[in-house]
Amino acid sequence: MGDLSHLFQPIKIRNLELKNRVVMSPMVTNYATPEGAVTQRLIDYLVARAWGGVGLIEVEATYVRPDGRGFSSELGIYKDELIPGLRQLTDLVHQGKARVAVQLIHAGRQTTSVVTGSQPVAPSSLADPSSGETPHALTVDEIHEVQEAFVQAARRAKEAGFDAIDLHGAHGYLIGEFLSPFSNRRTDEYGGNLEGRARFALEIVHQTRKMVGDDYPIIFRISGDEYVPGGLDLAQTKAIARLLQDAGVDCLSVSAGNYASPGMLIVPPMEVERAPFVPLAKGIKEAVSIPVIAAARLHDPRIAAQVIAEGSADMVAEGRSLLTDPGWVEKAQRGELDEIKPCISCNEACINYLLLDQPISCLVNPGCGREREFAITPVQQPKNVVVVGGGPGGLEASRVLAERGHHVTLFEEDKHLGGEFVVAAQAPRKEEVTDALRWQIRQVYKSGVNVRLGEHATAEMILMLKPDAVVVATGSRPKVPKLRGLKRENTIIARDVLMGQAVPGRRVAVAGGGAVGMETAEILSLGNKDITLLEMTDAVGADMTPDRRYWVLDHIAEHDVGVVTNATISGLSNGNLQIAHDGHEESIGPFDHVILALGYDPDKGLATELQGKVPELYSIGDSVQVRSAVEAIREGAEVARKI
Repeated sequence: MGDLSHLFQPIKIRNLELKNRVVMSPMVTNYATPEGAVTQRLIDYLVARAWGGVGLIEVEATYVRPDGRGFSSELGIYKDELIPGLRQLTDLVHQGKARVAVQLIHAGRQTTSVVTGSQPVAPSSLADPSSGETPHALTVDEIHEVQEAFVQAARRAKEAGFDAIDLHGAHGYLIGEFLSPFSNRRTDEYGGNLEGRARFALEIVHQTRKMVGDDYPIIFRISGDEYVPGGLDLAQTKAIARLLQDAGVDCLSVSAGNYASPGMLIVPPMEVERAPFVPLAKGIKEAVSIPVIAAARLHDPRIAAQVIAEGSADMVAEGRSLLTDPGWVEKAQRGELDEIKPCISCNEACINYLLLDQPISCLVNPGCGREREFAITPVQQPKNVVVVGGGPGGLEASRVLAERGHHVTLFEEDKHLGGEFVVAAQAPRKEEVTDALRWQIRQVYKSGVNVRLGEHATAEMILMLKPDAVVVATGSRPKVPKLRGLKRENTIIARDVLMGQAVPGRRVAVAGGGAVGMETAEILSLGNKDITLLEMTDAVGADMTPDRRYWVLDHIAEHDVGVVTNATISGLSNGNLQIAHDGHEESIGPFDHVILALGYDPDKGLATELQGKVPELYSIGDSVQVRSAVEAIREGAEVARKI
């Protein structure tokens, strides 16, 4: 297992003693009210992580002025009326034996007038790289007003019982915008050279220190490298770190990137190697004497402990791993690593929900943000429940049903569990999906589910078991269109290629440019094949998250995969595809094989047969409508709590 003891040693930030080295990253949840007030949902979410053993919880980026809000239900600290709710939050987190800080933010240009009701502000009038909206360049007087908003927010934080504050100077928000030559083109005292660009942040630190006193800890989060042309790099941030330390900052939290960085690097997905920003933290630690926090893709406790043991950082920030498992710390401390529900850095329901301005969730843990509602409650009268389909939704339903005390039989027609999770894990750089699948399977067997593999469950078989309830999680079937010549030619279903059950020839056409088609082309490009990807709309990967789409597009471009959009296939003859492309007919090929990745249809047959024949009947996941694993797992969790 490795020595994890370094994670659990106490440490001080100024005079604040933490019981261990694990910090919960400040992650916007969108759980607050539209006015930025604390809700019971937000409290439940944070308290669960406190009782899970975290040393320091950093409450999400909390806006200091209404024009600094980045999301519609972000937490606010811009007026005294919000203090009582924040005090309730800190009191309850403290009962969980955790310390709690709050991150103070002004979004700067990285918001929109739709969210704030006013034009965004920034050091310079440069359009935001994500929204395209051009901000108002702050005057010197306006700069002083924003600085005062940070200072007053710090006062409120202390009055509300927070043990520390964190000034958000990373990820291209307002403080970071002033620090970076990428976004600060001013020529006055708040721009120009590094010292000028740092003035805005340093003055906030000086003024905040006067407000909160000498003993109150100030943390500062910084992007060690922005990974954009003309942005901050490690050499600059090391110099800034020394200035911040001299100004009175007590701890530096090191992240990376901004919203213009490639492939959502600020929340690195599974495509990015583990612990990608640790070298940045190490570099900054070498430049200062105050504690340094390392962040990003440190989900494995062994890697996190190694970062501290090697002296690369003093603490580790766990973000998405705590969304997935609030008990990450306690389980790691007990050495129960197999019991930790693993974050797979998919970003499906956390950052990608947030970018849609929705409340965050988690693919693997649908109870994230619904802790009270999703608590496991034992049943008074156990029922005989049959679950059909051992994909992610069926596994979640089976596990929760069994943990509640029901007698569960799970049918899976394949000789292995996992369903589409198994298929998804075959694509390059998606191997971590297997971690979640292994956890689900272990928990299903551990909870006592009667698993029947290799059995195609018919309505007759199910009715013979006299079930009180049936959960249909049969998923979906690949679409095979009725096209001229299709049955006579060498066509293969994409799923069979991904699973290694079919090996196409050298010249290949992939019909369908959605996620399955893109990933099929990507995996085939690793071999010596000539690949053409065809999509009927004007863009490939439309059903993928933006970060995943970026990395797959980058890969297939690097491997010279041909992409033809606005192409509708009308037939296939002698290996040639007849297509309508940009308003005219043409023939392309010849191809040794055509791989079909044209989507899926729900498999509703069993549910239709059982309708009216069992006391309770539920359908979940793709058997209702083809979507992602997020919906399948969530629906499995919800249904299992209804029965």
